[in-house]
Amino acid sequence: MNKDLPSSEAAFLEPLATVIKVFRKLRLKPLETVVIIGAGTMGIVNAQAARAYGCRVIITEMMEEKVKAARDMGFEVVNAKENDPVKKVKELTNGVGADVVIIAVGVTQANQQALDMTKKVEGKILLFAAGYPAPELKVDSNYIHYRKMELIGTYGADMQDFITSAKLLNEKLVDVSKLVEATFPLDKIQEAYGVASKPESYRVSVLL
Repeated sequence: MNKDLPSSEAAFLEPLATVIKVFRKLRLKPLETVVIIGAGTMGIVNAQAARAYGCRVIITEMMEEKVKAARDMGFEVVNAKENDPVKKVKELTNGVGADVVIIAVGVTQANQQALDMTKKVEGKILLFAAGYPAPELKVDSNYIHYRKMELIGTYGADMQDFITSAKLLNEKLVDVSKLVEATFPLDKIQEAYGVASKPESYRVSVLL
């Protein structure tokens, strides 16, 4: 890693590598429209990487603090409390829908939205996030068949993904600095847990 890269940003090597594996499975291409459901830490990492790959990125999010944070990072954001995210994505894509939807939250509602906001033919849905209790995915198999849709799962990363991740971080093609909201020394780890446990928080680092 670049010796000038702060350790709190270098710690994103593995999370970003899992995203790079996602993109290999999706066969992501420049200029595709990628919708990311959820503006949490991994939603934003997916968004940053998709933008680095030359894609148009739209994020949907319900939490006001994260809507604002994503907009401050320069993303198109649909506030799902104010708009129907499916209708809004269709509107933003002139009725076409998304080439790719990445589900970065583990809830049944997000799964259904993804099915409805992909483009009519050959859309792709990536189930990035796990959820507990397990989210449901209710879909008629004919729906997938006739629309030539791909439902893709992913987990972990391979060595080549770590290498690409390091390059993106070192060259600031993916800038995670705004995701590091606070750092704490080791003797204040309990305070760090308190900050990290807030739903609106992004990454909190403990310095050893």
